[in-house]
Amino acid sequence: MSKKYFQQQSHVVAQQCFRLKHIACSVALFTFGSWVNAAPISLQQALEKTQAYQASQHIWTIQSNIDTANMKQSQLWKNPELSIEQTGFDSNQEQELSIGISQELDVFGVRKANRQLAVLAQDQSALQQQIYQAQLELAVKYLWSQLAVAELEKQITQAQLSVSEANVNAIQKRFQAGSVAEVDLKRAKLSHSENIRLFKQADLQVQLAQQQLSSVWGESDKTLSVRMRPSLLWPSASHDNVQRYLTENYIEKSRQLQLKISNAQIEQSKAASRPNPTVSFGVNRSKSPENSSENQMMLGLSLPLNIFDRQQYRVQVQQQKQEALTQQQSFYTQQNALRIGTLLTELQGLEVQFKEIEHTQLVLATEVQQKTLLGFSAGKFALTDVQQATLQLQEIRQRKVELLKRAWQNAITAESLSLGLEPSAVMSNDSLAGINQNLWDNIQSLPTVGGN
Repeated sequence: MSKKYFQQQSHVVAQQCFRLKHIACSVALFTFGSWVNAAPISLQQALEKTQAYQASQHIWTIQSNIDTANMKQSQLWKNPELSIEQTGFDSNQEQELSIGISQELDVFGVRKANRQLAVLAQDQSALQQQIYQAQLELAVKYLWSQLAVAELEKQITQAQLSVSEANVNAIQKRFQAGSVAEVDLKRAKLSHSENIRLFKQADLQVQLAQQQLSSVWGESDKTLSVRMRPSLLWPSASHDNVQRYLTENYIEKSRQLQLKISNAQIEQSKAASRPNPTVSFGVNRSKSPENSSENQMMLGLSLPLNIFDRQQYRVQVQQQKQEALTQQQSFYTQQNALRIGTLLTELQGLEVQFKEIEHTQLVLATEVQQKTLLGFSAGKFALTDVQQATLQLQEIRQRKVELLKRAWQNAITAESLSLGLEPSAVMSNDSLAGINQNLWDNIQSLPTVGGN
């Protein structure tokens, strides 16, 4: 290989390295600017902003109005019936006009049973509001954790970018000294270019997480930032939260309330199946062709004959549903406790691994990579040693992110189950939209209690 060719290749490589350095510097400046402009937000602040925004939608005001109307509706009597009957329309015929009004009496407590159902409907609305607030809190916690993890991943890719840049510089010097092949330098530049791409991808994930979190309070804010040290990002409060939430198990409360509603429905069916009497009062006026008239008062009492339909099968259906609820309660309690126990055990194991990486492996891997690179620059280590040390450092950093992601997933799943909520309902980027849609659907499907 001629000296002139070597000089030309060195010049080309130098230009390429300059471009990579320029890109890396631009990325670093962009990151610094984004960090300065970012607004740090705690989990509590995110919850408060979300709750204030959701309260402005007046969902529970509508629910309360429906409950109040249902309570009033349950106390209404059945409408009376007015009957008018006339026979004989010719003046030469005897004419008879009957006017009467009838009213069904509530002897067996149908209105009382309806009122009890309306009261339980109010209790159910209050419980639904508590469930909604719990779902809201977990959904915000999930989105906040997504932003925190995305920021950590961005920091790690930025650190890896600095490492790859240092590798390129060291290999560039060895190449200029003639001790490294050009293809090795190009591999290093390719790896550095990939790290630049990974950083841009991580930055995009941060922007998406910022927008997804801020959307739950009706904004699109790309300046949000958690800004917490990795050791503080671990969901260490999850164990205490689970123990506290177990006393507020909403599925259990919902099941108990459903049992009460089932009992009230059975009592309402029994009351409705009994023969309530109907009282009628009226006047009968008869007129003869000779224009003589006679008025008679009428008072009557009618009783329905509940011979065939006594609501007996409806009561049986409700009793079977009640039995199913009781069996489901026992099965659910056992299975839920087992799932929560498994998740908390795994969370403890993940925390041990996370601390081992944070305090031991990451420190050693960083030191090994730096010293290997120094030794390579001094000609004591081969290029493969640098590549191996760099790859090992990158894998350890990535495991740290994966452990944190898995920990938050387990923590929110365990907290959801301890509250009796479905984890999938709160662990998605658009979970709040789904929660609100279910709430509006439930409002539209609310039955009217009592009345005619």
